[in-house]
Amino acid sequence: MTLQEKESQLFFHTYKRLFLEVVRGEGCYLFTRDGKKYLDMFSGLAVNALGYAHPVIVKAIEEQARKYTHLSNFFIQEPQVQLAERLIQLSGFEKVFFSNSGTEAIEGSIKLVRKWGKTRNKKIIFGMSNGFSGRTMGALSLMDKEKYREGYEPFLPNFGTICYNDAHDLKSKIDDNTAAVFLEFIQGEGGIVCASPEFIATLKELRNKFNFLIVADEIQSGIGRTGKFFGYQHFDIIPDIVTIAKPIGGGLPLGAILGSNKVAEVWHYGVHGTTFGGNPVACAAGVATLETVMKDEFLSNVKNTAQYFFSKLNNLKSRFPIIKEIRGYGYMIGIDLTIESSPLVDEMLRQGVLVNSTASTVIRILPPLIAGKPEFDTLLNVLENVLAEHSVV
Repeated sequence: MTLQEKESQLFFHTYKRLFLEVVRGEGCYLFTRDGKKYLDMFSGLAVNALGYAHPVIVKAIEEQARKYTHLSNFFIQEPQVQLAERLIQLSGFEKVFFSNSGTEAIEGSIKLVRKWGKTRNKKIIFGMSNGFSGRTMGALSLMDKEKYREGYEPFLPNFGTICYNDAHDLKSKIDDNTAAVFLEFIQGEGGIVCASPEFIATLKELRNKFNFLIVADEIQSGIGRTGKFFGYQHFDIIPDIVTIAKPIGGGLPLGAILGSNKVAEVWHYGVHGTTFGGNPVACAAGVATLETVMKDEFLSNVKNTAQYFFSKLNNLKSRFPIIKEIRGYGYMIGIDLTIESSPLVDEMLRQGVLVNSTASTVIRILPPLIAGKPEFDTLLNVLENVLAEHSVV
């Protein structure tokens, strides 16, 4: 029985797998059992910020694993404290809570909002149309995509959805009963769609008027991916709560909630917790990730290389009308097509480059932050070949 046959027999059929038998990764590349080499330009869906087998990550994991791999959260743990301290220094927020994943960070944030709103008679929580918050019931309650919600009804009460980038809809729904608005400032699963300045200005104005919380979902866009620490920093606003995950654990499961002084004293002993959240090995890898990524030289390279790539993409757009729009910041890029994107993504895979299809027509590119011009040139050459094959003559 092949590995693929075993997988089909053993697992719930929740994933449409890429049937590549990966045996190792190095830098921006994956190597399969049949000896093939693939350029990975969606990096574990934005998790592997430093690519594969990066020496600082390997060293941090090895050193911490020799000390202890788990303690309960009854113990103060040095890797947790080090990572929390660094996150607060970099972000300017007041408090940290570690979870195991992004969707758990969203769930925890919902609880934090509820607790904050309870004493203020604020109950309504809004998510955004076309957004993606995770797979748990709270996360699904924030979303409007039937693709993810169908069959799981009923959802949590007192939740609603605001039409993304629609300032009029925003104004019509926000009032004194609003506890929080959750949003991705750059929607990832939604197709790399960025918030408009008008929408954010309206959101900021309404917060001043009605005193609700803004929760920034930085799970995909955080930790340097856009050329800044957080995606929301491309906009003139500071949220009250930030959720992070994906790259923060250096490839290991880890998420976090960052809270401003507005919510810093909402939680007290025993009202929220987790067994595995803040795993010391993951936190050690997280410290190594931040120490590497959050250097001026590193982020400048991300910005400069991204500008180079966007310039080349715009050249392709001028030559291939099937490219409708190019969106994003830094290493978070969406190429919106006039046709379905999946066939192009499949063909790029056959030519040795891994990218992702989302929102039906979008090629989503989330490279490791260590990717340089040689890797982007490889991607561009393959993309050009594939665009030529799928363009109407």
